Amino acid sequence: MVDQKKNAVAVQAFNYTLEDYGAYLTFAIPNGNQSLDNLLADMDEEVAKLQTSLISEAEFTKLQNQAENDFVSGNNTMMGIAESLASGYTFHGNTNYLNTELDLIKSITRQDIQDVAKKYLNKNQRVVLYYLPSKKEEAAK
Repeated sequence: MVDQKKNAVAVQAFNYTLEDYGAYLTFAIPNGNQSLDNLLADMDEEVAKLQTSLISEAEFTKLQNQAENDFVSGNNTMMGIAESLASGYTFHGNTNYLNTELDLIKSITRQDIQDVAKKYLNKNQRVVLYYLPSKKEEAAK
């Protein structure tokens, strides 16, 4: 959508972890006057691909490297370690989770990713929000 179709300046997805339930958030910022419905359709198409076929080995390796880098970077300060210990205790009841988290991340397979996409990324399990400037702001431009 950004590099090939060029209909978005940014597309991102991230996990928002909470103590009980969390959320998986995706968003796209349109490039120019692109239709928001078209952006949503393109995002739906990408999710459908994820649900019906495994990601490539290259994409998987990139994800593994990013996850490992994020883990190491996040734990290279006292604050980062403190946050990891607190998260381990809050979400897993175990501060030692910090010492096993990277192994858990590395154990995830391409099939696991596809299975989770099938289970959680369904159209009947989402909220779609269009966050647009007010008419007053548009008129001022």
